[in-house]
Amino acid sequence: MIITDEKLKGSIEDKMAIADSFNLMDDDFFAVVMRDKAACSYTLSRLLDKKLNVIKVDTQYAIRNYNGHSVVLDALAEDDEHKLYNIEVQVKNKDYHPKRVRYYQASLDTLFLEKNQNYKELPELYLIFISATDWLKGGKCKYTVCRMVDETHQEIDNGVHEYYFNAAVDDGSSLAKLLQYLKNSSADNSSFGELPKAVYNHKRTAKGADSMCEAVENYGYRKEAEGRVEGRAYEIIALMLETGADDEAIIARLMSRLEISKERAIEYYNAYKKQEGKAEK
Repeated sequence: MIITDEKLKGSIEDKMAIADSFNLMDDDFFAVVMRDKAACSYTLSRLLDKKLNVIKVDTQYAIRNYNGHSVVLDALAEDDEHKLYNIEVQVKNKDYHPKRVRYYQASLDTLFLEKNQNYKELPELYLIFISATDWLKGGKCKYTVCRMVDETHQEIDNGVHEYYFNAAVDDGSSLAKLLQYLKNSSADNSSFGELPKAVYNHKRTAKGADSMCEAVENYGYRKEAEGRVEGRAYEIIALMLETGADDEAIIARLMSRLEISKERAIEYYNAYKKQEGKAEK
């Protein structure tokens, strides 16, 4: 389905049709559904194979870093034991996921450890990454990462639990069935506890479909704004290259003109060079 502004702002039937086209592997729909604490509790319990009770969920949770790379988490949940769960869904294999997870962990640790607190106060953290592809190529639905001493094979517990889930493999297990549901999230499926109830609410009720379309519309506005900044960055880069400016000068100009971090300026510059390289071939 092609989602247009007219459909986003149109009749409730149009909005419900848009909402019905989404699945839980779409990060915006996933974020909206995970706001339901019961649905989030069920999803985490099934993924981690343990009973837990979510008491708080923040979705599209932004951690701003004005001197570096900011992040926006799909969902950040807290259970009744004050353990934290960061859940991410990814359809395209565009990043090296362990490095991304590493940065997310660092961002969360910095956020939740206040000045003068002891490191022991860091909350227990579960990093959960759900991918549509088997990027580890092990043919497994679930990959658990452990910190271990090579020489003694002793596991080191630093309070971080790292999991990668693969929705590309269907081995017939109950976990695989849940992952397949994330890819094909029917509102009429009743096999997954509270999760389909939340899906139904956002696909088949007027209020839910309206909130879903509002989320998609806001996402569109964000992407449009990002596109404008990127376009301006490319203009600056092209003009400065024509004058013979070096890399350092171009990055400095991007930072000052666009009021962005050095890391973001480098990202724009590398993307521009990659794009121009393809155009020359």
